Amino acid sequence: MAKLVLAYNFSEARLPALKLACMLVKVPLRVVPREQLLQPLGYLAGVPGVEPVEELYAGEEAREEMLILCGFNRPDLDRLLSAIRKGKLQSVALKAALTPTNALWSGVKLQEELAQEHAYMHGKQAPKPKHDSL
Repeated sequence: MAKLVLAYNFSEARLPALKLACMLVKVPLRVVPREQLLQPLGYLAGVPGVEPVEELYAGEEAREEMLILCGFNRPDLDRLLSAIRKGKLQSVALKAALTPTNALWSGVKLQEELAQEHAYMHGKQAPKPKHDSL
């Protein structure tokens, strides 16, 4: 898979800094419009066999910035994250690598999962129980 960054919910003020970071590491950037939040990540990344959905997103959830990093090896990932940290963006809280599992998820589903993990990692929420209590 070719390298690609999928970007969700970046403001007009922050988007140029993301574009610059991607340009510096020679990685294409695809800005995903809100109405495509229901599309499978794999479809947006060009993964063969992942089909689009017809429904357009019209909801109000999933408003946080999010990056999906497609086709990255470790050195490329490190270079991009370094460019983000050193640039005007400085950080993006929600980011994930495209995987065979999440390639079938929508942007909304992944953002829910990442937001929950982020909150847990920063001590803002208790971990989800692994099974129901008896």
